[in-house]
Amino acid sequence: MNPRLKSSKKWTNFPKEYSDQIQAVFNENFAQYLDDAELVIEGRIYSEEIVLRVGYHEKGRLAQANFEVSMNYSQEQQDAVSRIHNCVDAAASMMMEYFEKEGEVDFPYVWREFPFQGKKLYLQFTTENSSLEAEANRLLGVDDDSMIMEESESEDALARAEQSEELSPPRDEDEDFEESEEDHEESDDDEKGPKMFGGNKKKLH
Repeated sequence: MNPRLKSSKKWTNFPKEYSDQIQAVFNENFAQYLDDAELVIEGRIYSEEIVLRVGYHEKGRLAQANFEVSMNYSQEQQDAVSRIHNCVDAAASMMMEYFEKEGEVDFPYVWREFPFQGKKLYLQFTTENSSLEAEANRLLGVDDDSMIMEESESEDALARAEQSEELSPPRDEDEDFEESEEDHEESDDDEKGPKMFGGNKKKLH
């Protein structure tokens, strides 16, 4: 999985709790489509960029359908958690379109900008198999672990963001995120943007 920004070098992985919650949300909302397929959740936090990959790997196939989202965030504004929520919704929107059109989709194969909930995000579709990619890196001597920031070596943007915004326990299905007046106004301009976990769909809290 490659970042969008050239300046994005080292990263911290999403905390396991976050990845597990994302996995659970996708498993629940897409249960009718998954059958024996495997979902692969990969999330990275770079110094200025959040990158999320949701991979759909059908049993017995080499190719893996990857719905990838990149979004800028600000350590000063401590908005990493909000940006992860945006990325999850956008990836879910891509996946739903993929299933509804039985894979006959026209997603960009390089990062392309889209408006979303008053923000800018970037989407791309790839077919790399995460397991084979990791094995190839190992054989080539590419040590991904060397690029992972140790928490003691960097200011963990997500940890700082959690001080003011945490993932709350699951709530009732008809309960939505609270929106500020500004967010509500912005959403009116983005009704046609990628949106998935709205209405009565279960959201990532």
